[in-house]
Amino acid sequence: MRARSDLLQISGETTRQRLIDAALEVFGEFGFDGASTRMLADKADANLAAIPYHFGSKEGLYCAAAQYIVDRMAQHTAPLLEQIEHALRRAPLPRSQALELLHKYTDTLIAILVGSPETDGWAAFIMREQLQPGAAFDVLYDGMMRRIGDAGAGLLASIFKLSKGDPSINLKEIAILGQILVFRTCRQTALRRLGWKDFSIDRLKQIQSLIREHVDLIVAGAV
Repeated sequence: MRARSDLLQISGETTRQRLIDAALEVFGEFGFDGASTRMLADKADANLAAIPYHFGSKEGLYCAAAQYIVDRMAQHTAPLLEQIEHALRRAPLPRSQALELLHKYTDTLIAILVGSPETDGWAAFIMREQLQPGAAFDVLYDGMMRRIGDAGAGLLASIFKLSKGDPSINLKEIAILGQILVFRTCRQTALRRLGWKDFSIDRLKQIQSLIREHVDLIVAGAV
């Protein structure tokens, strides 16, 4: 039999995760100010005291929900980002290799951000942070968005033979990400417009192919 302390630990971890799951949904729908601790506890089927016990405060839970997204995204993207970062340290990176990695980069982000059901539960939370940034936005940006953006910008900078911090490089990187994110942020509009019920594997491949074409057009002017 499990020791009582082990069972209590498992129970505590389960409650903590339920609170994070509830936070993603409740904060995503109502925002930080609109979400009460009672709403969060009820959604998680937890005692009100569980919030300060596990997170210290409502803001602690809010930031923990953002960190959960960061951690899950890292599990999905770390292998690719590490491959890109390693390649960029080997200067100069051949144009063909940089473009191949850029295609792999966009394919991966489309698969995760558009095709993964897991991200459905994050979308409203992240969108609200874009519209009304709070403490959780810093967690998301510093823990996830900056690294993803730096990887794309690094590849573009290598192709264009410019600094990663060059404004033209960052504009291109943001534009490429925007073309991917529109299928998440305007998901229902895209599905209705295309006459699709969902983003199946075949449809994701169509999106990936299109974004590759757009990337090729963006880098066509590089010498």
